[in-house]
Amino acid sequence: MERQTYYVNVNPTSMEDISPTKVDDGELIEYEIEATEAEYKDLQNLLLEVQAHDMELGDLFTFKHYNDKEIDRDRNEFQRGLEDVYRMIYKLGTPETKRQIESLGLNL
Repeated sequence: MERQTYYVNVNPTSMEDISPTKVDDGELIEYEIEATEAEYKDLQNLLLEVQAHDMELGDLFTFKHYNDKEIDRDRNEFQRGLEDVYRMIYKLGTPETKRQIESLGLNL
């Protein structure tokens, strides 16, 4: 399978963005990856899943946000999702992307 170069935006408000074109915007956090079509789709789905978790409609109409145990559980679940995203970006990343992610000091 042929690999293509993509740029992954991990900005929390638009985390689903994976583009074949680099966006020169200092506000965005982009990582360069090389992925097959299947890997691209897997990463896209993972990004959407993590972003959707933070915007779950069911939590908006409950009092879960007042329960410390629920808050911690939710926060930990979101963090695991982010770690999965960074792990996949690292796996597909160019050498420069790998250096950038290593500098974050994440426990991947």
